[in-house]
Amino acid sequence: MADVDPAPEPMSPADEGPVRFGSLLRSHRHSLGTTQRLLAARSTVSVRAIRDLENGRVCRPRRDTVRLIAAGLGLSGQARADFERAARSATGTPAPEAHRERPV
Repeated sequence: MADVDPAPEPMSPADEGPVRFGSLLRSHRHSLGTTQRLLAARSTVSVRAIRDLENGRVCRPRRDTVRLIAAGLGLSGQARADFERAARSATGTPAPEAHRERPV
């Protein structure tokens, strides 16, 4: 009988840096059926900060910001731990849109 490779491990939430964290944030927000504006009100984090996180424009979200958003999303247990881990791993360069020059 031939050896069969086990199924690949699922990617951890932190495997893709800022883009992955933003996708995770957006996914949690969508699963609640809420808008960025409502999440901002629940978490006391600005709409702009949430938008920038979701779009990968922020490379290193502040720990307090991540905790406030996690609370606003109602995350607990493993979901919260995964969310915070993804944020800690979100280092590197921002999404390409962040490097565009503004028109003069």
